[in-house]
Order: sequence, then structure tokens, then C-alpha cells
Amino acid sequence: MACAAVLTLPVCAQSTVKDRDQNLMNMTSEGWEWEINAGLNVGGAAPLGMPREVRKVKKYNPGFNTSLEGKVTKWWDANRHWGSSVGLRFENKSMEVNADVKNYHTEIIRDGDRVSGYWTGFVNIKYDATYLTIPITADYRFNDRWKINAGPFISWRYDGSFSGYVTDGYLRSGIPTGEKIVYEKGQQATYEFDNDLRRFTWGAQIGGSWRAYRHFSVNVNVTYAFNNIFKKGFTTVQNTLHPVYGNIGFGYSF
Repeated sequence: MACAAVLTLPVCAQSTVKDRDQNLMNMTSEGWEWEINAGLNVGGAAPLGMPREVRKVKKYNPGFNTSLEGKVTKWWDANRHWGSSVGLRFENKSMEVNADVKNYHTEIIRDGDRVSGYWTGFVNIKYDATYLTIPITADYRFNDRWKINAGPFISWRYDGSFSGYVTDGYLRSGIPTGEKIVYEKGQQATYEFDNDLRRFTWGAQIGGSWRAYRHFSVNVNVTYAFNNIFKKGFTTVQNTLHPVYGNIGFGYSF
């Protein structure tokens, strides 16, 4: 009996694979399509326009930001030109910026205490966030190789940080004419606003895809979040920062 059971295992496995393939073929014939996409995000959390407090950007590092997405598309017409998609995407968004600023409102940590005021000098900014994102898009396919998509997304941040340091300058405590606290000759003061980051962001994305082979494609898209990365009521960073990122990667279609 044991031998018979062992001998039937390959047959059962082949039958399961055939059933799965047949189910996929049936759903594909009904206009369904599945994809797995991977890529890299490049961008940053930025205000609309350059703030007047920022006098010079000395360094920008986009970081190494990966994304992995599962996506399902339903084509609604017989020619498969119009469709809609929903995805589930794990992604990282980060940046590092060094800049010279004047009267930049912030809050530093000095001797264990937090001191807010207006900083003039060098500032380092590091932003890093990991999101679970759900995009919902309308899709249009020009032909077998080219298609575009656009629609809204919502993201839930399950990890993140916003921190940095200031040096080679001075802080006016409280108000622009307040007590002058000087940091020179390499002296630094740090800051961090991790607990002030917003959990949910929402926005829009637009992108396109080129099918290089039967199952493989090259994808490009841009996302823009409509709300601030910080919680409502947080005023230490007075500029509204929107995550703006471009993504380039590849996909596999089933």
C-alpha cells in the first residue's frame, strides 16, 4: 500500500498543476491578468516650490528604495483596451539632504532638552519611511506592448523616521530675534521628529508599461502624495512636505 501511495504522488502533483494552469487560462480568457512588479523609488519629501529659508542645497542622496507589488487587472472590453487594476505594494521611500538655510524653523536637542527656534547655518535632513500601499488605477492598452495607467492610492506607514543635525551656525531661541545659541567649529545639535510622522498618506499615481517579452515588462510610474508627511497640528517644520517619487522596474505577467 505504501508503495502504491508513493507511486501515485507524481500523478497527483501533475494533476494539481494542470488544474491550476487550466484555471489561470480560464480566468485569462475572461479578461483577468496578474502581475508581480519590482522596482526602485527615487524622489523625496518636498514642499511645493523652494522655500525662501533654503539658500543652497549642497547634497541630495535619494537612498536605495525598493518596491514589490502584486497587481490584478480586469479588462472590460473584448479588445482589452480598457481595464482597471488594484494592487498591494510594499515600498520604501527615503532621502538625505544637506543644505544651507536662514531662519529655518526647527527644534534641536540641547543638553537633553528640546529648544525650538530659527536656525541659520548648515542642516542635515534624513527621511526614511516604509509603506504598505494600495493603488487603484484605470488602465488603457494601446497594443500588445504598450499600456498606461492612472489613479489614486492610499498608503499606511508601518515604520519611519525624520531626523538630522545642525552645525556651523546659530539658533535664535523662540523668535527670530531671540537668544542666540551658537554652534561652530564642528559642534552639532541633533533633532528627530519620528513620532510626529503621519500614519496614512494618499495621493495619485500615473505610469506606463512596455512589454519586452511575452511575460516580462518594463514599468515606470510617478506618485505624488496630497497630504503632509507630518501629523495635523505639527508646526515645528513649517513647510508642508509631500512625498514625490518616481519608480522604475520590471514585471512578470501570468
